[in-house]
Amino acid sequence: MSIGKLVAGQERYYEQQVAQGRDDYYAGSGEAAGRWTGSGAAALGLEGEVEADAFAALIAGRDPESGEALRAGSGRNRVCALDLTFSAPKSVSVLFAIGDGDTSRALVRAHEEAVGAALGYLEREACRVRRGRGGRIELRAGGFTAAAYRHRMSRAGQPQLHTHVVAANLACGGDGRWSALHGYPIFQHAKAAGSLYQAHLRAAVRERLPWARWGEVRNGMAELEGVPSGVLAHFSRRRAEIVEWLEAENRSGRQSAEKAALATREPKADPVPLAPWCERVRAEAAEHGLGRDELAALTRGADREPSRAIDLDRVGTGLAGPEGLTAQRNSFGARHAVVELAATHRQALRSAMWSAPPRRS
Repeated sequence: MSIGKLVAGQERYYEQQVAQGRDDYYAGSGEAAGRWTGSGAAALGLEGEVEADAFAALIAGRDPESGEALRAGSGRNRVCALDLTFSAPKSVSVLFAIGDGDTSRALVRAHEEAVGAALGYLEREACRVRRGRGGRIELRAGGFTAAAYRHRMSRAGQPQLHTHVVAANLACGGDGRWSALHGYPIFQHAKAAGSLYQAHLRAAVRERLPWARWGEVRNGMAELEGVPSGVLAHFSRRRAEIVEWLEAENRSGRQSAEKAALATREPKADPVPLAPWCERVRAEAAEHGLGRDELAALTRGADREPSRAIDLDRVGTGLAGPEGLTAQRNSFGARHAVVELAATHRQALRSAMWSAPPRRS
C-alpha cells in the first residue's frame, strides 16, 4: 500500500480535479465508478456511487449534504486528503486484462474484498484524531470518510489493477467532534495494511479460482505461478523507471521511492477504451510467452489442495522465537506481527483468521 497526500496548495491539481467539481483523475473514462467507503462515509449518509460535487465538498472539509464545515482550515498547505492506494501483483493485473470474463470478474472481486479487509484494519488500528494542547491526547475515530476508485491500468497504459481509497482528512472522534485525521498512525500501519491486503487477496483468489497457485512471498507480495517472468518484466515499465532513478540518484527507502515515482511520472494518458486496450495487452502478453494456448493451460490447472487450519499457537511461537521477529529487533508491536504472519502464508490467509483484531502498538 502506498500513501499520497492531496494538498490544498497544489492549485493546479486542486482546481482541475476537485475545486471545479471534477474528479477526472480518479473517475476517468473507462474506469469503474467511484464508490463511497469507510465508516465515516456511512455516518454521513454517503453510500453508492460517488458524485463529483460531494467529493469536492469532502476534500474541502465540508458536509456534502448541509455544506457545514466539518473541520477548520489550517493554511495554504493543508492536507485535504490521503490517497491510500492498494495495487494487485502484476500477475493478477495481467490475468485480469487478458483472461475471460469469469476470470476477470473473480480477480476484481478478490481484489475489492482484500481492499475492504485492509481498510477495515486501518480503521481499527490507525484511524485517530488528536485533542488537547499540542494534540497530546489521541482519540479513536469513527472511521474514514473515503471514496474508492478502481483503475485497471497504470499511467503508462500497462495492466495495473489498483484502487485509490481517497480518505478525506477528517474524522469524528469519540467525543462526537469532527477534526483532521492524526496521520502518523496511518503511516505507521501502512506496511501492515499492505501485507494484510496481499495475504487476503491470495486467499480470496484461491477461493474463486481453483487452479491458482502462489509463488514465494517477497516483500509481502507473491505472484501467481505459471505467468512467465518475461510477461511480468514487460508490463513492469513503471517499476523499472523508478528503480533506474533510485540507482542514478544513489537513494533508497520509501520516501525516496515516492520521490522517484513523482520524478518519473508522465502525464496521465487519454482514456483508453476497454476492448482495444485488452486486445493490445493480449497481443503483447502472447509475444512474451502467455498466448491463448498458454493461458488456457494455466487456467485448466488441477484443483487446489484443501486449505489447512492455521495453528496460531505454533505461528506465535515461531514469530517470537530466535528465528522470528526477535532475530532482527529487540522489541516489536502487533503491526510487525501482522507483516510477518502475512508473509508466512503464501497460499491462503484471510484477515478474519485472526481470533481477534491485533491491537495498536
